[in-house]
Amino acid sequence: MYEGKYRITYYDLDAAGRVKLSALLRMVHIAAEINATEIGIGFNELSVLNMSFVLQRFGLSVMRMPAYDEMVTIRTWPDSVARGTFLRKGDMHDAHGQKIMEWTSMWILLDLAARKILRPSALPVELPKFEDHGVTIAPLKITLPDTEWPKTNQYVHTVRYADIDTNNHMNNSIYGDLITNALSQTPPWQEVQINYLSETRLSDQIEVRTTHSGNTYTVTGTTGERIAFAAQIHLK
Repeated sequence: MYEGKYRITYYDLDAAGRVKLSALLRMVHIAAEINATEIGIGFNELSVLNMSFVLQRFGLSVMRMPAYDEMVTIRTWPDSVARGTFLRKGDMHDAHGQKIMEWTSMWILLDLAARKILRPSALPVELPKFEDHGVTIAPLKITLPDTEWPKTNQYVHTVRYADIDTNNHMNNSIYGDLITNALSQTPPWQEVQINYLSETRLSDQIEVRTTHSGNTYTVTGTTGERIAFAAQIHLK
């Protein structure tokens, strides 16, 4: 398990003073990379083998959002391997030890040259024994609603250079900004589910569309005929 302290800073916040989804995704990803490096399967170890972990699904449960200047503890650990995917879990606690959010992410191992999924056995190390630390949220497959998309909740995002990471596709945290922009706010999240369905690359045009039923919002991003991502947000 990786465990580290993080202070919530002003650049993690939106105009309303709430932590942005993209900032949370970056915290989660940084912690995961540190833990993966400790295990021997971090960026440096895998890049020389032309491999990389790619995020496929992400499920987040929020009890409360941390506030500005709050010191939180972030923990993450590998959970299990099933059907060629890797589950990783994590949680965030406040200064009093109270859990304020938890998440589970689902990853695949990608051959960067062939752009094909590799078996877990391709990893250069044996994974440690998995342990249960009480995280119950699952990264769910999102079923898109069979309804007309409201025209007023559409916009197009062009993938720019700053959106791209070293895997030459849009970084997973940027999708948090696309989702938040689709809602035009950082609302009081209760649960967030994100499915990363296909890569988006430099200059791709992503049409982002939103619909909702009650306190549940569904956001999709399409590039041509491909669905790049789908997200489902449950508000408090």
